[in-house]
Amino acid sequence: MGTLEQDNKLLDKFVNKFLLIEGTGFSIDSQEKYYLQGDMDCIIDIVVKNKESICFIENKVNSSEGERQLGRYSKVLNEIKVNDNKNVYLRYCTKYYDKKDISNINFEQYRWSDVYAFLNQYKENKIIEECLEFLRGEGMSSAGDFNFQDLIVLSNINATIAKMDECLDMVKPKLTECFGKPYERDYERLKQICLNEQYVMWSENIIGDGYSEVIVGFEFRGEGKIPKVVVSLVIAKNNSEFGNITNKIKENENIFDGCVEDTSVNIYYFEKPLSDFLSSSNQNKEICEWFAKKIDIINTLK
Repeated sequence: MGTLEQDNKLLDKFVNKFLLIEGTGFSIDSQEKYYLQGDMDCIIDIVVKNKESICFIENKVNSSEGERQLGRYSKVLNEIKVNDNKNVYLRYCTKYYDKKDISNINFEQYRWSDVYAFLNQYKENKIIEECLEFLRGEGMSSAGDFNFQDLIVLSNINATIAKMDECLDMVKPKLTECFGKPYERDYERLKQICLNEQYVMWSENIIGDGYSEVIVGFEFRGEGKIPKVVVSLVIAKNNSEFGNITNKIKENENIFDGCVEDTSVNIYYFEKPLSDFLSSSNQNKEICEWFAKKIDIINTLK
């Protein structure tokens, strides 16, 4: 909202072209409270108004409509229409598809990806670019239209997952032997595709007192999103063995391919492009041997 609040011309464009409301000289406010006689009071996410018109905007990200929320807002707006002789509008913006049928008022609904598309026209503005970056980070920009590459991916997705599963299942006994049974409940491997752009299994609390884990699998994020095989050691800085582990790693400077240091954890990782195995006559065997070798290296640090 701050982006529109600081630029009156952009706010008017947003109201005219996006909210589909005519007029100029609009103001924008948030969390305005309106009383509804005989019912729950209404606290409106965003209120856009000028002398002739008023619009309530209800935004949702990872939640759904509150109790009779849009219906109560419609009542308030219709009272304003009668008492103040204003044009009234209700708009509903969600992250996911959430079809509503509101017929007693001028009503439109959007998704956050629509907001992103509108603001993207003005991305040369530094403040707007920061807003766009935030929306992208929260998964609120559009994933785009399907293309031929998507169709190829979809037609092969089950076979690809089966190949990754075969590799992980082959190395699971090794991971279990060294670090305990991996956490794999509730289709965790599949969930990781959307959550972290990876297809992995992991064993938790593998050393010391405090959080630690070893991750094994496939990763397809980062620059170029080149698919890689990965084995990672994650250890919390409050783990009782954190000092010992980091000292051992320092003694062997080239033991890992890389390290990510966060405020609460260190992540040490091995990685190798999956394409390096394409020429192999026995890909699964070589991938599993690579996994096992890296698991053994981490095991020596215990």
